[in-house]
Amino acid sequence: MTVATFYHIYISSKPDVAASDVQAKMNLAIDWFRYDPKNWIVYTTSNANKWQLRLRPLADPGGQLFICRLDISDRQGWMNPEFWKWLNEDRA
Repeated sequence: MTVATFYHIYISSKPDVAASDVQAKMNLAIDWFRYDPKNWIVYTTSNANKWQLRLRPLADPGGQLFICRLDISDRQGWMNPEFWKWLNEDRA
């Protein structure tokens, strides 16, 4: 059984890609939260390489893409209540 984890994804799509196209790819995750137009946190069983394969066509050429595993065990910040509610959901 593959274990789900959190990833942070920054995507600045190429000019001809609609926001709905990016969201359609993010919908492949178990769950996601977009906290800024270009910044997403996904909860997924896919690794960074798989996400890169999914998203690179939306960013290359002319855009940018950064993906990294996100450890949420030690966290602090000032975000909206909806974000904290999402992050604290029981996903077991």
